[in-house]
Amino acid sequence: MIKKYVYNEKEYSNSWEVRQAIDKAENTAFGPEPTGEYEEKKAFWEQFDVTYTEEPEPEPTPEEIAAQELEEAKKQRAEQVAAIKVDVDGMLFDGDETSQSRMARALEVASITGMKSTVWVLADNTVATVTVEQMQKALSQAMLQMGKLWTIPYEADPDTLEVSLANVGI
Repeated sequence: MIKKYVYNEKEYSNSWEVRQAIDKAENTAFGPEPTGEYEEKKAFWEQFDVTYTEEPEPEPTPEEIAAQELEEAKKQRAEQVAAIKVDVDGMLFDGDETSQSRMARALEVASITGMKSTVWVLADNTVATVTVEQMQKALSQAMLQMGKLWTIPYEADPDTLEVSLANVGI
């Protein structure tokens, strides 16, 4: 509900602003606005020469609806990306963005140092020795799954978005 207050031909959007205007113009202080029914509030404000109205919230514009749908699609995408898991040689790796970043750093260090394997915590919280090749596969698979998800909010029909996400296999 949108509340409007008109005092001295000026519109105010909340009671505090109109109270300040009345106090400035008339040096008048008074109690709070009633919390009851519309008619009670209207009568209260009339004693101060304020026209009080309540209007329903406007319907969202097509642009606002589209923006809300895009935000919801992005939220769904984030949830799907956070749930990415990839299987490499029977080991299940987390494939979310943070895990991808960690894998990329581990591979970079392996490249610099010549390491052939490292100890890694898998998706089920078990510790395993993982080779560079296995880590590369895990990172590649996770990035490919994320890539499939990433553009869906911009391409999909909102009515089929959940189906599209499910079709990715996540």
